[in-house]
Amino acid sequence: MSRVRSRIKPKAKERFQKRIRDVIKGLSRPVEIYKQPRKGECPNCFYDKMTASSTGKCKWTPAQALAKQQEWENSGYVTTRYKYFLKGRCPVCKGSGYLETVRKTWADCLVVWNPSARGYGNALVYTPAGTEGSTIVLLKTHPKNYDLFKDADKLFIDGIECKVSRPPLLRGLGNEAILIITAFTTEKPKVDSDEIIKDYR
Repeated sequence: MSRVRSRIKPKAKERFQKRIRDVIKGLSRPVEIYKQPRKGECPNCFYDKMTASSTGKCKWTPAQALAKQQEWENSGYVTTRYKYFLKGRCPVCKGSGYLETVRKTWADCLVVWNPSARGYGNALVYTPAGTEGSTIVLLKTHPKNYDLFKDADKLFIDGIECKVSRPPLLRGLGNEAILIITAFTTEKPKVDSDEIIKDYR
């Protein structure tokens, strides 16, 4: 076993890692990653933990809500965070009782559509029967992006919404050289159109 390990020198491993990462960097394109949104209780109404929704009662008087909204806008924000309502549906959280903060980031990845079909290259294939190669997508990127993909809620690859199908894998020669992510599409592009339509197959 020790003989097998000694065949590959540390310098060879480092050179391999550098070359693979250079290839990925040179051919990669940005992938939009949406992390699990952060949830926080609505600042405008009371939250009911039993029903996990708004109680339909405002926390503030009309004057207090107006003052707090003015203070919010003076801080540089343009969204409505405080608005008085008598009872019923909260105008800020729409009755959910909480607000979600969208977390979005980008990562450069080598994108391979339909990796099981060789010869298709690195793009979608349009045929008279429809779009091919847009069901499964393989991503290769730097290992530093592991945490981004591990908890990703959804991805946008070439403008198409995708979901990660399995946990990311670290693969390479010797130490981890590249991160591999397998995803599947939740939407498909219409042929010869920028419109995205749902795939109900």
